[in-house]
Amino acid sequence: MISEIFYKRLKKIKKYYINILISATLIIIVLLVWSINNEVKHYKNLALEYAKISFDKDLLFRQWASSHGGVYVPPTSRTPSNPYLINVEDKDVVTTTGKRLTLMNPAYMLRQLMQESEGLYGAKGHITSLTLLNPNNKPSDWETKALKLFEEGKEEEVHEFLNKDGKEYIYYMRALVVEDDCMKCHSHQGYKVGDVRGGVSVTIPMKKYNDDMYSAIKRVLSVFFIFYSIVIGGMLYTYGRLKNSLEEQKRLYEENRKKDEIMLTQSRSAAMGEMISMIAHQWRQPISIISMWANNIMADIDMDEVNKEDLRKYAEHINEQTQYLSHTIDDFRNFFKPDKAKEKVLIQDVMEECLGVIGKSLENSNINIEKNYTCKTPVEIYARELIQVYINILKNAKEALAEQKIEEANIIINIYEDKNSVICEIKDNANGIKDEIIEKIFDPYFTTKGVHSGTGIGLYMSKIMIEQHLKGTISAVNIKNGVCFSIAIPKK
Repeated sequence: MISEIFYKRLKKIKKYYINILISATLIIIVLLVWSINNEVKHYKNLALEYAKISFDKDLLFRQWASSHGGVYVPPTSRTPSNPYLINVEDKDVVTTTGKRLTLMNPAYMLRQLMQESEGLYGAKGHITSLTLLNPNNKPSDWETKALKLFEEGKEEEVHEFLNKDGKEYIYYMRALVVEDDCMKCHSHQGYKVGDVRGGVSVTIPMKKYNDDMYSAIKRVLSVFFIFYSIVIGGMLYTYGRLKNSLEEQKRLYEENRKKDEIMLTQSRSAAMGEMISMIAHQWRQPISIISMWANNIMADIDMDEVNKEDLRKYAEHINEQTQYLSHTIDDFRNFFKPDKAKEKVLIQDVMEECLGVIGKSLENSNINIEKNYTCKTPVEIYARELIQVYINILKNAKEALAEQKIEEANIIINIYEDKNSVICEIKDNANGIKDEIIEKIFDPYFTTKGVHSGTGIGLYMSKIMIEQHLKGTISAVNIKNGVCFSIAIPKK
């Protein structure tokens, strides 16, 4: 039974730890996923920010070139005259010294700058439009979708992460708006200031950012793995400590239980000797009566005065006394019968059964018993154990009254109930217990009767039975001219 209780307790603790482990694991997984997502977002945002910076650089350069109306440079194979500036009258000029120059308009300059810096910083720029002057600036499919969004006014900038040839890139594009400086080259196309002229796209390979991101994710995984290992280790350690503590409690409980069983056996053995004395008190009078009626029968036979009616009367008297003796034997046999299961009884019935055992002994000691029973609620208890407790208290009261030589010895038994409990009070007028020892009377092997008169385990075992077996309370307080033992048994 005890092993089962401790096993259930251990199982409950184990279940509690498993629930904590599952909860901690789920929380750590959620935090891990959140952290990894943050790292992914962080490095994607870094790539996006770099694309925006690259665009701003290109835009700044184009605005500078536009503000100067373009730049004249000597025509070369690398920078030939722009054949698409057909509406610009002075696109090709000769200086006063006879040097030939050609106009590089802002788009021409920006395109050449993008082409020559493509491999230098990793970002690839492209200026394009849906209405082209130069067919070499034709937009890609992705750029075409972005330009349409710009012209429809749905977006001012777009970006997307796409895979191309097994590699990931970020594609970023922002609209170019027609300004006053743009009209020199594009007025013939019908644009007005403020219209969307086209856009500049920036394409950046994600390899470097992904490599850094994977390194950061590995660090995050390492930190979470260490943290999770610490959590698991800590839980295993505390679970082991709790398990060991529970096993130690079980061991101590078993040791104390065995000690209590030994003391209970000693208590019952001591009670058995006392019961023999009580049986002698109970049987003395009935045996005397049976002997008297048997002598009457023998006297009638000797005097040859046998009468059937007298014989029947004598036999009936003898039968009454034998029935009384049989009832007494049942009372004492029930007292020593071990409780195997709880039974629902009225506390006053238990007290009456107790008085059936010890009552004659109290009567022969000239002790008056006053009973006040008002309880009507039965309780579920081990009745034999409660009887033994009552007998211990009543026997102690009898001995105290005899020791104090109280002429009008009284024991008052009150049984009543409150909201939660059924209370039994046993009071005597034996002048009470000394204040310095009343707190010790429930200690094991404590006795005031001397080594040869008491074992000191009666009240200790009474406390064990009431508090541990019956889940109640027992206390003793001095009252006027005596002591009051109070036993409270819970109703539920």
